[in-house]
Amino acid sequence: MGDPRDIAALAQAGVSLRTRDRRDVTVTSVDAETGRISGIVPMVGPCHWRRDGQFEGAGSAGPLDLVPKQATTEPQLHASVAEALGDPAAKNACCD
Repeated sequence: MGDPRDIAALAQAGVSLRTRDRRDVTVTSVDAETGRISGIVPMVGPCHWRRDGQFEGAGSAGPLDLVPKQATTEPQLHASVAEALGDPAAKNACCD
């Protein structure tokens, strides 16, 4: 697939991207010549990245850098508070 650090090529290929802090990124354009990636990050707005995925203008790695979104994500665990309170095994603590 090419150089894994070439995030611009991944974006052009339609791979879903996210930021290092796990926000989904909507890629709006990729400049084929320079590799500049433009997109929108929720609660941040329009952003730009270099070909390698580093946030434009940043001097070092940061939370807004781009990474490929994993094909398989960890399952989210959901618990019901009502079920937990009604579980007899969970009633092993004493509040004095």
